[in-house]
Amino acid sequence: MSHDEKGYRAWVFDHPNGYVINTTRSRSPDYMVLHRASCTQVWQYTDMVRPGGFTERESIKVCGLGLDAMRAWAKLHGRPDGTFSKICGICQPAPTPLGTGVVR
Repeated sequence: MSHDEKGYRAWVFDHPNGYVINTTRSRSPDYMVLHRASCTQVWQYTDMVRPGGFTERESIKVCGLGLDAMRAWAKLHGRPDGTFSKICGICQPAPTPLGTGVVR
């Protein structure tokens, strides 16, 4: 999601078992970090991440219900093998596909 902080946060609360790729606005293949939608790193405001910091400035979020869809998105945006530059060490997303279709 881009430029829709309210919609993004609503999606992660409505889909806690979904996935989020945190990436740059330019969709750099060098920075595509996979998280669980329930991971506080991608929805909780802190002193470092204030309102607007998830989708309205340098970062965007790609939200999806399954790992297959997230891998497909990564492939389309510069990671030919469908991997991610990093897997979040906090939420450690499971490597098992749960559904299909990137939502936003």
